[in-house]
Amino acid sequence: MKFPNPCLQRRGSSAKIFSLAVLTALTVGFLWTSDAFGQSKVKQYEILGGAKEKQPSYGEIENFTILSYTDLDGWDRPTEIRVSPDGKYAFTASNPPPKNGRNNGVTIIDVSNPEKPRVVARINNGKSEHSQYVDVLGTTLIMNQERLRVRDRKKRPKKYKSGIKLFDISEPTRPKEVGFFGSDVPGRGRNGVHGIWLHQHAKAGKVAFLATSKEGYFGNILMIVDVNDPAKPKELARWWYPGTWKAGGEQPKKNWIRSDRGGRIGLPKILVSVHDITAYKDRAYVSYRDQGVIILDISDIRKPKMIGQAKWTPPVEGNTHSVGVVVPPDGRRPDVLVATDELNRICPWGYMHILDVRNEHRPHKIATFRLPINRYCPPDRPGRDFGIHDVERMIRGNIVFSAWQQSGFWAIDISDPYAPKSVGHFVPPPFKRGGLDYSTADDLFVHKNGLIYATSNEPGGGMWILKYTPGVKGTVSWNEDQRSVTVK
Repeated sequence: MKFPNPCLQRRGSSAKIFSLAVLTALTVGFLWTSDAFGQSKVKQYEILGGAKEKQPSYGEIENFTILSYTDLDGWDRPTEIRVSPDGKYAFTASNPPPKNGRNNGVTIIDVSNPEKPRVVARINNGKSEHSQYVDVLGTTLIMNQERLRVRDRKKRPKKYKSGIKLFDISEPTRPKEVGFFGSDVPGRGRNGVHGIWLHQHAKAGKVAFLATSKEGYFGNILMIVDVNDPAKPKELARWWYPGTWKAGGEQPKKNWIRSDRGGRIGLPKILVSVHDITAYKDRAYVSYRDQGVIILDISDIRKPKMIGQAKWTPPVEGNTHSVGVVVPPDGRRPDVLVATDELNRICPWGYMHILDVRNEHRPHKIATFRLPINRYCPPDRPGRDFGIHDVERMIRGNIVFSAWQQSGFWAIDISDPYAPKSVGHFVPPPFKRGGLDYSTADDLFVHKNGLIYATSNEPGGGMWILKYTPGVKGTVSWNEDQRSVTVK
């Protein structure tokens, strides 16, 4: 990545910001008209606020090729996905269907032939736990244990196990459960582990980072667990945002909330809770919802230390979901991070943030990327979740591959990190087999073999194997079986 001269660029950025402010003022004046003093109306645009940019609709594809699709033999709501280093196996967690809670756990898929993926194993979950996350390191697989959500049961279970399950996958077709780590006890307002990340630490070996609830704390905190012996996992350390350790006498601020129950309550409420973690070398980048991105020094794994923080809430809504590391070719610490904001029910929906972290003590945002639909929030299609969800966590090269809920999968060029631009998209056709008139994009994993393994997490969804191929353009439609597609 060519990083422009920061001094020159910042001067230019200031000019751009000034121009934008003037343009915004003019736009506001144009959008709002007054019939009389005290009465104002908002001018309604039919499509995208009259913008020249066109938001791709369901079934449109550009600069991507579909190698294959699978509904995972009925486990059609995959979420987090990982692929083995040799490219032979994919591992997906799964959202349980909203009515009966079945198909809840992890699916293992043979992807050695990317044109013919085959389900080879299942890991079933308990009746009271939900597993949306999975990660793999070497022969160890972990899956999160979180209390099953309200929408998946008539009543939230009072008895549940919060933590992580650990498996030996020396033979991926025969996963063997070998251990369990309990991170919390059942309690009011606490649900267990959500986001997870496995990391090979230079000194501590295999460690797991958990975004977990914990008795005595406000919101989820970060817990670090030694998993070198997966049969005997043990806590190494924990870290929490200052003000959230209630049992230690700390007091959360009055406008802080620990959960929005999926409602995206929005400002002035501030959501303070760890959602996920991405670790790279001796750094952990923590997605802390409305507290933005926290950079931790983990060189001493037992004593994680906060180095810096980048946040944008207030003045704008945040709810940071995950962080992608733009991996430098020389192996040093990254200059650039890519963060996502999970905003699904508040307009404007969440979008991508580009962060300059060369000065880790003062990381700052240098650019954003929004889809055309997110500039004006028009109701031009069914559904309501058009914001970004996740990005590839280890970004190698200048293209960021990302999942944008009902807006599909996108390729974003950040060769100039101050001016990211779209260079490809794939919006799956509506999941009619699942009873929906829309489709979704949840997560993706980019392998060193150049393939992109992507998941759609609604009924009728599944796993896609894609390839970035500039120069192609077309439409995608389901065949009669609703389990295979035709590309024109």
